[in-house]
Amino acid sequence: MHVTLTVHFDKFVSHPYWPEREQVIQIQKESGVNRVRSQTKREQALSTHLAKLGMSMEQYQELLRIADRPFHLNQGGRIVIPAHNLYGCFTQASDLATSSLRLASPEQIRTVLKTSEWVTTRSVQDALVWTRFVVVKSGTGQALSNQRSLRENQYIEDFEALGTLQFSVDILRPEKVRAFLEYAGLNIGVGASRKLDNGRFTIRKWEAEG
Repeated sequence: MHVTLTVHFDKFVSHPYWPEREQVIQIQKESGVNRVRSQTKREQALSTHLAKLGMSMEQYQELLRIADRPFHLNQGGRIVIPAHNLYGCFTQASDLATSSLRLASPEQIRTVLKTSEWVTTRSVQDALVWTRFVVVKSGTGQALSNQRSLRENQYIEDFEALGTLQFSVDILRPEKVRAFLEYAGLNIGVGASRKLDNGRFTIRKWEAEG
């Protein structure tokens, strides 16, 4: 079955991790720029390392710009919610939902339910900035300091997104798929900072074919 759906979001934060972000992190780590206290020495350390890589400061600044892109965009400049973000939502919902709502195990959800990217009605120019202080933690979740770190993310709010779903009616009942999506939208959400109630969605239209 093919379903075209329109969903409404109150607020969405993407904060994608681009390949260029990985490059920037590696450059900063290898140059030792974050271990140097003075601004002059930081600039010297970075310039020296970039020269070893055969990269100019202008190229590095462009790499930073690309790494800082706040959203995925389609060719028309619209913000899109990528399928991998949606599958992250579906996987967590599969893990937490009751058996009456669950479509499959988290490991199997991609097999039984296919989704397109969801295209929003917004562009980057519409984005607002969410500013807050957060506790800096290690990869294990342990707080590294009592000092808070300033974080800023662009976000969009009060918008609709259009996407499609595909699944076999021999495996899944359409009404159960819709109930699962409603649960995921209300309780899980999509994108970054979902624990802070971001990325929640509700279904506005559900048009099924086949």
